[in-house]
Amino acid sequence: MRVSRVTVRNFRNYKSAALDLHDGRNVLIGENAQGKTNLLEAIELIASGRSDRSSSDRELIYRGENQALIEVSYHSAGYSETACLLLTAGERTSRKAKINGVIQSGSRRFARLTTVSFKVSDLDLLRGGPKHRRDWLDQLVCKLKSSHFELTSRYDKIIQQRNRLLKLFFEKQGRLTGSDIDELRVWDKQLAQYGSQIIKQRVHVLAQLLPLAELHQSDISGSRERLTAKYIFKTDEMETESDGEATVIGIEQLSDMAERELEQIILSQLKKRRSEEIARKQTVCGPHRDDVSFALNDFAATAYASQGQQRSLVLALKLAELKLVTGRLEEPPLLLLDDVLAELDLGRQGMLMQLVNSEMQTLITTTHLDGFRSEWLDGAKVVTVKAGEILSD
Repeated sequence: MRVSRVTVRNFRNYKSAALDLHDGRNVLIGENAQGKTNLLEAIELIASGRSDRSSSDRELIYRGENQALIEVSYHSAGYSETACLLLTAGERTSRKAKINGVIQSGSRRFARLTTVSFKVSDLDLLRGGPKHRRDWLDQLVCKLKSSHFELTSRYDKIIQQRNRLLKLFFEKQGRLTGSDIDELRVWDKQLAQYGSQIIKQRVHVLAQLLPLAELHQSDISGSRERLTAKYIFKTDEMETESDGEATVIGIEQLSDMAERELEQIILSQLKKRRSEEIARKQTVCGPHRDDVSFALNDFAATAYASQGQQRSLVLALKLAELKLVTGRLEEPPLLLLDDVLAELDLGRQGMLMQLVNSEMQTLITTTHLDGFRSEWLDGAKVVTVKAGEILSD
């Protein structure tokens, strides 16, 4: 997988810029807040259809303008494509996507391009709330199974519709009719159906990822630390293992469970907590409330791991992600390293180097080259970015 050119207009702090990429390593160097990360974000928008750095597309458009354009030319699986995304701000921000000039419809993930990124913000996998871990896992599933994006999009719409109905029920203050309950049951059934599929796909990928992450964690720690993880699907309906105050079903048990069985558990939870949901005006059961917990030597990483251990654990997870995605694709993904190499000591850089060979195109951002292993810079193309302009190419 090779990106040959990235073009942006009125995107973030860029009025107009074009970057031609080298097949190997590409280094974007510049001070903070100059636009290095924005170029990586543009590529990820084409690859995944979403940005982790903005809550709305309006934030992506250059101030004072009403349209932004991202265009990425790449080669993937024998195909040469140019993917274009046009963002237009109005009463509602709209998107128009094209591949080789042909308008795309349906899922917001429309391109063949696949990326794996390492970011300083990845530490939120441990420091942040459950949403960070759910989003990371869903994004990983999407890279391996593109239909997961459409599945989660449908599920999100179901939650939105169901929450509107719960708010309406709350305003009725207990004066619910039989037709009200029947309408809620329709949404319950859809939530359980799509929710069970999401859980099964998440757990399936997590079961593949964990053995790889465990090996990397063992290597990083010199075999002193054992990484384990649990998918936290909350339920009181069956015999489960305990995870602190939460009750969870183990990954192996969830893997063996039929979707229909999961559906019934979710439906049962929705029925049991109906009064609570109406009082809170929100859906409190389903995969949008699930979590993943990580432990080192059986101690919860979020509570007991040091900052260094947390960095190592996240690196182990991302290395596992890179290896898993590379193994499933016909070719290596595009690797995006956003200001992280300077955060890794030479030993950890070496572990990353073992998986990043000359066949993997890499785009690296940094404020300086000090502390880099020389292998990262050998044959690399170095580009300077300043105030939304590419100064050298």
